[in-house]
Amino acid sequence: MIHHANKTYAHLFVCVAGMILLLARCSEKENPVPETPEERPENVWIEQTMRRYYLWYDEIPAEDRLDATKEADEFFLSLLSPKDGKSDNNVHYYYSTIEKKSTDTKAFQGEGYSFGFEFQYYRITSLDKYALLVLYVLPGSPADNEGIKRGDWIMEIDNAPVPGDAASLLKALDTTTPVTVSFGVARDPRYTLTRKSVTAAAVEDNPVFLSKIINYKDRRVGYLVYNHFTAGPTDNSDDERFNNSLRECFSRLKEGNPTDFILDLRYNGGGLVLSAQLLATMLVNPGNIGDVFCRLTYNGNSNSYGAHTMYLDEKYMKQGSPGANLGLNTLYVITSRRTASASEAVINGLRPYMNVLTVGEQTEGKNVGSVTFDDSRYEWELHPIVSRLSNKDGFSDYDGGFEPDFPCSDENADAYYELGDEREYMLLVALKYMTGEIVPGTSSRSDMQTQQSLVPLYNSLDRKKSGGARLDRL
Repeated sequence: MIHHANKTYAHLFVCVAGMILLLARCSEKENPVPETPEERPENVWIEQTMRRYYLWYDEIPAEDRLDATKEADEFFLSLLSPKDGKSDNNVHYYYSTIEKKSTDTKAFQGEGYSFGFEFQYYRITSLDKYALLVLYVLPGSPADNEGIKRGDWIMEIDNAPVPGDAASLLKALDTTTPVTVSFGVARDPRYTLTRKSVTAAAVEDNPVFLSKIINYKDRRVGYLVYNHFTAGPTDNSDDERFNNSLRECFSRLKEGNPTDFILDLRYNGGGLVLSAQLLATMLVNPGNIGDVFCRLTYNGNSNSYGAHTMYLDEKYMKQGSPGANLGLNTLYVITSRRTASASEAVINGLRPYMNVLTVGEQTEGKNVGSVTFDDSRYEWELHPIVSRLSNKDGFSDYDGGFEPDFPCSDENADAYYELGDEREYMLLVALKYMTGEIVPGTSSRSDMQTQQSLVPLYNSLDRKKSGGARLDRL
């Protein structure tokens, strides 16, 4: 009996224990204990990379103040210094960036399809309308084939007025597919519209947009519109097709025996420093070949980057264009507030050797360079600022931008002629400044009307902003 009673007690204990365990499991299912978020492994890599290479690595918050469970892009932003980038209208934008790796190989910029034009988005207060002003059209692009020109106003998109906010506008102009869009176009916002049907396509954006010799007064003026510093249409380190276009361009210009030179960088937001080094080498006086173009100063941390010096080196004038150097003592540069990074490095790098005069607006003021880091384990690419740029004399204090020697702006023009047309406003100002027809302190506007009814909202070139001069291929 005792034995039987013990069996019964044991059986009862097992049943009760089972019921408690079952109730506990039910309770867990109904009220789950929240899991503690885990650190993302990509964030460990991001932090390690930034602490080693970032120019302001000593300003990264302490590890115990970081949240490594955040999404990678949010975590990256939490590492950045206020010294990184600029503030505009109380909004800070950083030069250091992070992005997901692109699978698009159609173009270096990863833009895929394009209509082939750049624009300024305005609100026209006098008409209570929104519109796009075409800044330039890429040769051979869909927009070019349909007859869209610089200076055209786009007032309608797909038979509807241009939307009043940038997000809706960019959605309407989405070119991730070869979409066809109808544009209502006029030479003046008040005129009758002409319909232009444009289908987006893969467009090669060669930075050598235009080059020519202009005969003006008693001068033979070389003129080059150069829109970004990119070696080739792909991100392959051996792709030099755009650099070769630049070399060929200077060979042709030298054959024209120019007495003066105007470099138009008003739409150039920067890019690869090696392309800037090539351009500067072909512009400088031959007696300065071999001298310093640019010095790169890194953070002093223990990493694989030390101080690096780039030279005005004749070896870059290779592949069919030896001796393409123009040998001039003065350079005129057309600038805007979007002239930045590698463009400014050219201005700064050449000033110790020649008279570099600027016509236009104050430049952006990017005196820093970035490098691209990636890791095959993760889907992210980092583009942190790692270096400060200076010239032969050690000058790098242009983070406020270069002030123009002769201030003027496209916005003062009463007509937008094609780039390279001698009547085009900023080119004409540069030509007159060169020949002494106008001097600093005089009005550059003549009878040009002010565009006070135009409120700028967005510029399509802003999507091409680089985080600084790109040092990727050093």
